[in-house]
Amino acid sequence: MGADRGAANLAKFNSERSANVLPLLKHELQLCRKRKLQFKSVGLLASHLNDRTKIHRTTFLRNPQYKALLLEHLAGQPGAVTSTPDSTEDPAILQAKLAASRLEASGLREDLRKQEAQLARLTRSPLSPDVSRDGVDLANLSMVVVAVLSRLPDLLSVDFSKRELLDLSARPSERVVAGPERMGGFCAWVEQNQALPQLKQLKQQSSR
Repeated sequence: MGADRGAANLAKFNSERSANVLPLLKHELQLCRKRKLQFKSVGLLASHLNDRTKIHRTTFLRNPQYKALLLEHLAGQPGAVTSTPDSTEDPAILQAKLAASRLEASGLREDLRKQEAQLARLTRSPLSPDVSRDGVDLANLSMVVVAVLSRLPDLLSVDFSKRELLDLSARPSERVVAGPERMGGFCAWVEQNQALPQLKQLKQQSSR
C-alpha cells in the first residue's frame, strides 16, 4: 500500500509540475519565434530555455512532451534545420529534419489537393458554344504548367512580353526553352484567365 501511495504521489507531483512548466515553455518558444531566434540544435535551444526559465536543460531533453515541443519549434525555423547536412549523426537534428520534411510534404499535399480541385471544377464546367474540348484540354494542361512553375520559381520563368519559357539556371544565350510558337497558346490562356489567384501569383513571380 505504501509503495502504491508513493507512486500516486509521484505521479501527482509530476502532473502538477508539467502543468506549470508547459505554459512557461510555450511562452518562451513563442518569444523565440517572435524575435526570430535561430538554433542549430535542440541542445542549444534547451540551453537558451534553461537561461530563461531556470529549468535545467536536461528536463527539456528527457521529458518526451517537452522535447517534442522543442523539436517542433526547431523544425519550424526557416532554414536552420534544412541547412544541416543529412550526414549529421545528431539524433535530435535528424528528428527535427524529419519533422520539417513532414511539414513540407503536408503543405505540398495541400497545394496539390487545391490544384486538383481547381482542375476538376474546370473539367466539370459545361462547355459554352465557343469553348471546344480542346479548350478544356488546354486549360487542364495550362494549370499543370502553372503548378510546375510555382514549384520551381528559381529555375523556370515565363517572359510574357516575349512569350518565352526561360531556364534561369542556364547561360543567358541558352535560357530560352520554348519560344512564342510553343508558348503562345499558354500565354494567351493566362491573359484570358488572369483573375485566377494562381495566375496572379505566376504573373507576379515572372515580373521579378
